[in-house]
Parts: sequence; C-alpha cells; structure tokens
Amino acid sequence: MVIHYLASQDTVACGRTGSSLNRSPEIAQVSCKLCLRSVEKSASEPVRKTPSLAELRAAAKAEKTAATKAAKAVATLSPRAEWQQRLAQLPGRNRLPRGSRRQVFI
Repeated sequence: MVIHYLASQDTVACGRTGSSLNRSPEIAQVSCKLCLRSVEKSASEPVRKTPSLAELRAAAKAEKTAATKAAKAVATLSPRAEWQQRLAQLPGRNRLPRGSRRQVFI
C-alpha cells in the first residue's frame, strides 16, 4: 500500500485527493514516488542571493515612474513662469529678452 506525504492538513504533496489515502507527515514512511520527488525538490531549491533580471527591471521601472511623478509634481507652474525660470537659470545676462518690452541689455 502506498503512503503519501502529508504536506498540510488537507493536501498531499503529489496532489491526489481522497478520503481513503494513507498519509503520513514523516518522510521515512512515504512510499509514493511523486510525493518523494516533490519533497526533494522543495528541499533542494537553492537560496538566491542575487536578484533576478526581472526583479532588477521591475525596480528600475518603479524608480523611473517615481521620478516621472516627482517631475510632474514640480512642473505645476504655468508655461510663462516655467520659461521665465529657465531664462533666470541661464548663465550671464547676455540673452535676448522675450515679449514686447524694450531690450535693456545684451
């Protein structure tokens, strides 16, 4: 008679169901080959110390969207105010004035 590995209260490691299954939580008593393979597979999975490529891409994408949201939050000025701010950040005072005012300096 085959004995299955009792993974939790209602499930068997190989996935079979039924009320007449012989189940045991001890690995030494298990004779179902599928249950033994699933127990060995879960025990032999290596612990990853480095993130996967998908995780790195997801982190980069999340960082990019956060930066975009922050840039949009800062750019709530009117277009005219943004342009004046950009002109004020230019080095020196030798830029042409914008608008209908007289040119004060070159």
